[in-house]
Amino acid sequence: MFSIDATLSAFLLVMVLATTVLLSVQATGDPYEKLQVVRTGKDALVMLDRQNILSSGNATMVETALNATLPKGIGAHISVSTYYYVNGTFNLLNMNEYGEGVPEGKNTYGASRNFVGMKNGQVAEYLSARMWIWQK
Repeated sequence: MFSIDATLSAFLLVMVLATTVLLSVQATGDPYEKLQVVRTGKDALVMLDRQNILSSGNATMVETALNATLPKGIGAHISVSTYYYVNGTFNLLNMNEYGEGVPEGKNTYGASRNFVGMKNGQVAEYLSARMWIWQK
């Protein structure tokens, strides 16, 4: 016959083992993966903005620069919304999509950047870029 003490100690032993296994499985993931991928996305958006590639709206130029900027093994999708400002309100002018399709079942991370489009030294439009980025 089992006593209550033996049953309780067996239960505690199983709980400790289960917790140990669970924590070790969770620890196998790289804790810096998200930070590195998000930083890569932010850097890519800054580079595409400063070279006026995103504000150009040229899909070929954006795709080429994106593929050249991102390291191998990283996938990305960018959505750029263009607004104009009139009478105290922002009005959506257009929305462009670049890059690969966002995969399902993968960890995706986000980065964003808001900036202005200049033409002839004047602010012509306001742009908002959103990037979804993941490891392939």
